[in-house]
Amino acid sequence: MKKLLAVVIILVLIVGVFSACGNKSNNSEPTVVLKVDELPEFPGGILDTLKQDDMYITRATQTAIDDYNAYIEALLGKGFITYSKNQIDDNSFITLVNDATRVTLSYFPKEFTTTIIAEPKGDLFKRKQDNKYKSKNIQSTFTGMKGETVIAEEGMGFIIRLDDGSFIIIDGGMGDPDSIDSTKLYNILKEQSPKGTKKPRIAAWIFTHCHGDHIGVFNTFSIDYHNKVDIEAFYYNFQTEASMKVKDDFMLDDSIYRYKQFKKAMKEYYPSVPKIRIHTGDKVYIRNAVIDVLFSYEYLFPNRLDEEKHPNSNAASLIFKINIAGQSIMITGDIEEYGMNFVYKYYDSFVKSDILQMAHHGINHSVDFYSAVDPTYVVLPVSHANFEVLNQGEGNIWLRDSKNVRQIIEFSSQTVTIPLPYNPLDSEIEKIPNASTKYKDYQF
Repeated sequence: MKKLLAVVIILVLIVGVFSACGNKSNNSEPTVVLKVDELPEFPGGILDTLKQDDMYITRATQTAIDDYNAYIEALLGKGFITYSKNQIDDNSFITLVNDATRVTLSYFPKEFTTTIIAEPKGDLFKRKQDNKYKSKNIQSTFTGMKGETVIAEEGMGFIIRLDDGSFIIIDGGMGDPDSIDSTKLYNILKEQSPKGTKKPRIAAWIFTHCHGDHIGVFNTFSIDYHNKVDIEAFYYNFQTEASMKVKDDFMLDDSIYRYKQFKKAMKEYYPSVPKIRIHTGDKVYIRNAVIDVLFSYEYLFPNRLDEEKHPNSNAASLIFKINIAGQSIMITGDIEEYGMNFVYKYYDSFVKSDILQMAHHGINHSVDFYSAVDPTYVVLPVSHANFEVLNQGEGNIWLRDSKNVRQIIEFSSQTVTIPLPYNPLDSEIEKIPNASTKYKDYQF
């Protein structure tokens, strides 16, 4: 089995040399492309590998941290350079690159497991040293956008304003042919941009997964407003289209069609904008926000991902933690219980967050995960019609009854903007508003 990893990376390098050698690296240091007969073998463990389009996932069980470090040294000795390192609790992460290939490694000591992801280099995420900007001391805010579409009550679109007046967008919502939601998004960006701004600047647009109620607004926004904003980078990590065709036929609209529109928009309107595939353990710096990726779909392998087991896109959602303005926000997309419990199992104190986005519009839940996050505020991207999800499932009930949760904010029946840091007086909030209760006005 040890030979298998070498074969895998050889294949990736062959692809990378011919298809990725023209990509610009975020790292200006000179690198050497490995010859295909000089690749190191992973030094220990039991290896299992899966090919996913242009990416290879290798899980090495029964490994020690010495094996992980030895493989890093072997890659460095063959011309790779260290792009980024991260440590979350006891877990270690590193990204290494050469001119053609990116290799992402993680080591989880609780299960003595190393995961190796090998892929064409592509665009790379921003590190601390790349995050050069000038703060304008603008109040950071968090906006949950109400979706106007009648296709479904579900949907998720968050807008974070950064301290220089630029934005992070997370998903966007369902969208519709009349562009009501995309126009609403554009107007929010204009209203919250610094006075005199000609074009709102989106520092990062992050997609948790590729279901229509998360990427649909982007598709229509791209048609109508691509030339009226400046976008610096896109961040996402979708499962394969083949997997979508197997498992996403339950959606209310055509997920494959929406995904094809997504790819078309990326190619037609943003050909030169970096499109960054992020993985578990990546630490991304965007203005005054720092993002730690805690789960990406490769870590479904092998339990929930192999050639026979295809996850739906909810299960493939990203989980990431944003630190901004002295507070932390846990974003879960539509993640299923497996992903939540992965985070609970492998991370310790780092999971604790001030603000939690309930998973999958309150449909999916985990007592273990929610209790580890132990939030002060909870955001629920679902309409009042489905607000009863708080009474359904042990995880939701745990949040509803937690003495530490001061407020649950529903972000679909109306657009709400809260300041960051968020710490209203108890007299200004109601913990669980209902359909007949109006929110206090946090709009600026």
